[in-house]
Amino acid sequence: MKHLGTIELETNRLILRKFSENDTQELYSGYINQKEFLYYANKMSKNLEEIEQKLISMNEKYKDNNFYNWAITLKDNFAIIGTINLKVNTYNNSVEFNYAIDNRYINKGYMTEALNKIKEFAFNELLVTRFQGGCCVENIASEKVMKKCGLKYEGTLKKYIKLSDGYHDMYMYASIN
Repeated sequence: MKHLGTIELETNRLILRKFSENDTQELYSGYINQKEFLYYANKMSKNLEEIEQKLISMNEKYKDNNFYNWAITLKDNFAIIGTINLKVNTYNNSVEFNYAIDNRYINKGYMTEALNKIKEFAFNELLVTRFQGGCCVENIASEKVMKKCGLKYEGTLKKYIKLSDGYHDMYMYASIN
């Protein structure tokens, strides 16, 4: 497995790039405080200072070639529409993805486009054997994204995800290189 860190990636309509401290206001007014994001990420609303501190911390993490966290931006206006990241398991030569999208940009195929690019990057550049992720069973839109990206359902993890209203089952999806 290679370790390249978060490098800029491009698709037909998107640029996947590192977050910067200049993104604070856009994140605050975007998806990071939306009801669905807060629910599925089991997070509380953030203020500008908290977001700025998180971005400062993230910029330090970008120095690690084993850290992968992208802002998903539109090519035409560079607006941040979401995020996608990978958690590396070097021992098993695998990665686990997580993603979130701004509700103003759903149902346009952006997340499918971004996840396909990350999957391609993981297999062709990082040389991983396994690419996996999951979603709360109630998150039908997220499950559709994984299916569209060619990931296969592997099972349901019972009471695996803790959300603000308690534990939920999680569908696991994966693809093997």
